[in-house]
Amino acid sequence: MSPSRSDVPADVLAQRYGRRPRPEQPWYRRPARLAAAVVGGLLVLAYGGWLAVAQSQGPSFTEISHQVVDDRTAQIRFSVTRPAGTQVRCQVHALDSSSAEVGLVQVDLPASQDTDVQESVQVRTTSRAVTVGVESCSAVER
Repeated sequence: MSPSRSDVPADVLAQRYGRRPRPEQPWYRRPARLAAAVVGGLLVLAYGGWLAVAQSQGPSFTEISHQVVDDRTAQIRFSVTRPAGTQVRCQVHALDSSSAEVGLVQVDLPASQDTDVQESVQVRTTSRAVTVGVESCSAVER
């Protein structure tokens, strides 16, 4: 009669098949792995917090309204929120029906004590635009 699996010692099977005995504790109960997981989690949280703070600083913009006036002109009204005393440069672009850029204008808002500023801009286009929008706003270094 051949021996059953329960009759064969575990180390013989491990030598034959290359298996290691299973750990007696799960990974989260081992101090080194638990510490590595905690440190990794804290690093991810710290990076997310830093990213949120870094992106919340600087000017922000809100589009209020836009209008396509004719085949060569579009108009937009937008507001910019910035720290007092900061000069801001905004890029405004007009797009046609295939989302190709048909007009671009750079708008400089001078530094002032006002934190919220509204601006109305006309954009000259090379062909009829279907939309116009603020692409970006950034603080200008003096």
